[in-house]
Amino acid sequence: MEQTKKTKDSPYFMIQSVDRTLMILQCFIDERRPLGVSEVARKLKLNKSVVHRLMLTLLSHGYLEQMKNTDKYMVGPKAFELGSVFTNSTNLVDEGKKILIELVDRIGFTAHLAILEKDSVLYLVNIEPDHLKYLFGAVGQRRPVYNTALGKCLTAWLPEDEVRTVMANCTFEKMTDNTIASLEAFLEELAQVRQVGFAVDNEESSFGVRCFAAPIRNKDGDVVAAISVSGYGVAAEKMNELGITVKSLASQLSRRIGYFANP
Repeated sequence: MEQTKKTKDSPYFMIQSVDRTLMILQCFIDERRPLGVSEVARKLKLNKSVVHRLMLTLLSHGYLEQMKNTDKYMVGPKAFELGSVFTNSTNLVDEGKKILIELVDRIGFTAHLAILEKDSVLYLVNIEPDHLKYLFGAVGQRRPVYNTALGKCLTAWLPEDEVRTVMANCTFEKMTDNTIASLEAFLEELAQVRQVGFAVDNEESSFGVRCFAAPIRNKDGDVVAAISVSGYGVAAEKMNELGITVKSLASQLSRRIGYFANP
């Protein structure tokens, strides 16, 4: 019944088999682990035989691979290749990599480039100092908006009604004593971000970790991404300096992708 209602509510142009195939791939994105046919069918509330045929189709095109000696599947090389087309053909990503390398060289912390994707932060690039490689692996992953410096930057310049839409399903889970606990407090934080031009995660998502982020603007002046640095044990007296450094390099990246501020 639920699936029938969803089909009825779908846009007129939606092709059911394509929609279901993409839903299967989304399962692997969400779960980030091998999945079996039965498990996928149960998650999507679809007939097991239908899911099996669609997964076999994805397998034949290389978007899924079947694990040896098991009935589970994992994402295949074609899916990675498709993602690489996006990252390698996007000027933002190409230029962002150069800026992140400079950011890491200057500060010595892991640096990230991310965008706002629906109601979460989606990481596109991360550059890590050699001695920190074991700490982070965020490319392609998502993080909450409310307790990340990147999330604050990506929403600070949106109209308030859009921010409220993005945050509609946010539970404001308390991760540390510093975690923002309500939408109103988050909106106040965004006003501060707009005032200083950069955002701080002041041990809000993890004890001992501080993150500093600044917005990236396109040629029209819209915030389309943000860059950040994250590190352990950042002294309080260094926070403003790090925020200004990230803001400066974010401005460079904005100019590289076509943004020119009004005099």
